[in-house]
Amino acid sequence: MKKGISKNKVQRMRNIVSGNYGAKSVIRSGYTKKQEERSEGDIWEERGKKWVIKNGIKRTVNKLDFARKVNRIPFGCPKCNKPLRHPAHKQMYKRWGVCLECVQAWHNEMTKMGTYDEWQKQFDEKNFDAFVNDITVEYNDWLQSRNAKHYVTEAGDIEDWNGGKSNEELSKEFNESIAKAKQQRLQNKSEE
Repeated sequence: MKKGISKNKVQRMRNIVSGNYGAKSVIRSGYTKKQEERSEGDIWEERGKKWVIKNGIKRTVNKLDFARKVNRIPFGCPKCNKPLRHPAHKQMYKRWGVCLECVQAWHNEMTKMGTYDEWQKQFDEKNFDAFVNDITVEYNDWLQSRNAKHYVTEAGDIEDWNGGKSNEELSKEFNESIAKAKQQRLQNKSEE
């Protein structure tokens, strides 16, 4: 068995002794990736992911970034700069964008000017209308998907669980109940 020191090890020792620490003793070849210069705010896609540079940091663009931004609560109220530590302050910030004390001051101001009752009525009307629209859309989506309810049993039989009323009957009943709720709402307003 022939033991010895290889040429590249001898060359490495020579480089160290002569003080040339960074010199190469072996020539290697391989793949070098093309580097692209990116700057602040650039958005690009790499291997199926979106990337962005924010504050000098390379980050992925996530589907939930918007939800995080909307639900993020600052340390202080944007109007009065008081800390938002209490859960009531956090809830008011999520709803109105300011702390509980600022909301109370805003309500007191409207009460003094005599505009609070009118604002409350408009707010309730918009809330009710939005609720009716949302529930109508949701019901219509359910009504359309209702016909696709076919189940395959372990034996391979296809069962249809639609039975009962037709879509037209259900739609008619729903529209009647919505009309009844709107009528009740109008009666309650007229009594006030």
